[in-house]
Amino acid sequence: MFLLLQETASKAHAPFFFDGWYNIERTVTLSVMGFTTLFIMLRVSGKRTLSKLNVFDFVFVVAVGSMFAATIIEKDVTLVEGMFALATLLAIQMLLAEVAARWKWADRLINGRPTLLFSHGKFIQRALKKERITEGEVRAAIREKGVTRVEDVYAVVLENDGSLSVSWESKRPGESSLVDVKAPEGKRNRKTSQG
Repeated sequence: MFLLLQETASKAHAPFFFDGWYNIERTVTLSVMGFTTLFIMLRVSGKRTLSKLNVFDFVFVVAVGSMFAATIIEKDVTLVEGMFALATLLAIQMLLAEVAARWKWADRLINGRPTLLFSHGKFIQRALKKERITEGEVRAAIREKGVTRVEDVYAVVLENDGSLSVSWESKRPGESSLVDVKAPEGKRNRKTSQG
């Protein structure tokens, strides 16, 4: 009985700083092997995996990071199990990216749609409120492009990756880059004042 209690107490209080060289060797080996395998998998999966992050890509990156960390740190997860889990996540990401590339409805579902925040010199208040973007952030994006008057801007769009795109009206004919951008239903709001 005393030995059972002593064994339970020793498991409950593992060493705080050092528990032997085996755990260090295991962690270093799994880190190097895991990193190398993950690097190869990401190179094979293509540039889409490493693009600017939209919601879909963000979830993928968090899941991969969590799985990679579990493979390195958790003693119950072997390298092979971790690499199969990472390969499964990559396969899901590649499959969903392929589906999104083939069908527009799937692309909108997986990646979302850009949102029009500013059009023809006017802020679209419903869109700003819905996306939690301030007029100041839109003005900053306009200034970043070297434009001093907001009236000169054709549109500002919140892209799927969270960046703001600024567009000017072209004098030449052709298709607009705004064809896939949605604006909230209803009236557009007030024109901004110079200040």
